Amino acid sequence: MILLRQRRETARFHNPLLGGELDEQELEIRTDPLTGCQAVFNPGLEGKVGILFPDTDPQYLRERVEATEASCFLCQGRWQQTTPTYPVELLPEGRLVRGEAVLFPNLFPLSALHAVVMVGERHWRSLDDFPAPLLEDALGVSLDFLRRLHEVEPDQAYCTINANYLFPAGASVVHPHLQILGSTEPGTHHRLLLDRCLAWLDERGSTFWADLIDTERAGARWIGEHGSGAWLAAFAPLGPHEVQAVWPESRNLLDWDESDVRGLAEGLSAVLAAYHDIGLSTFNFSLYSGPLGGEAPGFRCLLRVVNRQNVHEHHRTDDYYFQKLLQNEIVLRQPEQLAALVRERFPGVSGEGGS
Repeated sequence: MILLRQRRETARFHNPLLGGELDEQELEIRTDPLTGCQAVFNPGLEGKVGILFPDTDPQYLRERVEATEASCFLCQGRWQQTTPTYPVELLPEGRLVRGEAVLFPNLFPLSALHAVVMVGERHWRSLDDFPAPLLEDALGVSLDFLRRLHEVEPDQAYCTINANYLFPAGASVVHPHLQILGSTEPGTHHRLLLDRCLAWLDERGSTFWADLIDTERAGARWIGEHGSGAWLAAFAPLGPHEVQAVWPESRNLLDWDESDVRGLAEGLSAVLAAYHDIGLSTFNFSLYSGPLGGEAPGFRCLLRVVNRQNVHEHHRTDDYYFQKLLQNEIVLRQPEQLAALVRERFPGVSGEGGS
């Protein structure tokens, strides 16, 4: 069992909003048991959430969708003329197509291998309209690409599958898409996960993720098991409303078959629908793998999903010094509440969350 550490601190000051009376606000500081990253919850922020996190402006969102659709390089089949292709030695077809999902190189790569996946032909979707079969095609073509990559360029072994949806989440285009990064070395957070998982195994003789599942199962943050994945709300989230999924038998994405892809697609579709239920309109996710075809003792495939600021004409960034430089996060909704909300949307989960 894992000790999930949290401590409490009290901030005291004379509050002009309370007529100058002494105000005592109790803070809850949670520490991630693997990485040591901190997340802070202040119940007093509940009345300020509308300022920190304005609601989605549907009229503004509709205007931006309409303004960008005509020039979108992915819409109406334009991707066939506007997107690049891979060299024949890596991908003889140049691009990969599966259903409505299309994979091609990124014109402005951030890694030696940086692919983009168009997720369907529609220019915009609300978060309750990412059906599992569509996500299965997008994730499936991503896995097809990683298998090809491993055959041709096995040194590019450290891979992630990622998403930015809408501009507050960092997307440069509205059209839903994924991004795949492949490199000879893991990225910063990826390396931290790999290193800490190895250290956990060396120190305790067990895998962190199996220990976490045993600790969280049937607790208030537990969402459930679906297929071969276990889903839960993060104890100390890296971003707003973080949901995690871990595949306790999968060391890297080459271990996966079609049932694993389907389980991920169904679970992710449910999480996004739950985000929609609580009024959210954006998201990021990253799916981390151990080195393709290699060994990363103690590591297991991991998904992190977070939301970002809602689409609003004057949205403010939710990532400032506290997150960017101090590497802490602010908790706007307690993970235990989040898990209960997501659980209502989750397909056929086994296990009910407790207290």
